[in-house]
Amino acid sequence: MVKTKFDVLVKLKKLDVDKLSKEIAKQNNKIAKANQELTLFKEELAQIKYPKSGNFSIITQIKTMQDALLNQINLKKEEINFSQNQKNILSLQLKNKEIEYEKMKYLQGEEIKKAVIKLQKQEAKNIDEIAIMLFKGQK
Repeated sequence: MVKTKFDVLVKLKKLDVDKLSKEIAKQNNKIAKANQELTLFKEELAQIKYPKSGNFSIITQIKTMQDALLNQINLKKEEINFSQNQKNILSLQLKNKEIEYEKMKYLQGEEIKKAVIKLQKQEAKNIDEIAIMLFKGQK
């Protein structure tokens, strides 16, 4: 394989792309987990029933529990929005890193093409020199 000055850069760019891909996967997992927790909170809230009769303190306890669940739901929604925004930022960074990586791969490919052409020319020159030596040797 032909070594180029872009080999190290291509490897570094690939590492950047891989790192950001892993971060996006982590954010996706975080969002999925938060959505599951949000669903559980909503289900728990839906199961709260006010008694038709009874002690006022029981009603206030239920109302307090309901308020606490609504607060947790709002916090979870904020967490999901924040994680989604983080994911969007990471996605933009990933797109830019992928473009940089593809540029470096292209430049590396161009360098390899130049090196192969140079080697082919050198090989052709060497074959011509051998042919001339063989031709002179037959006379």
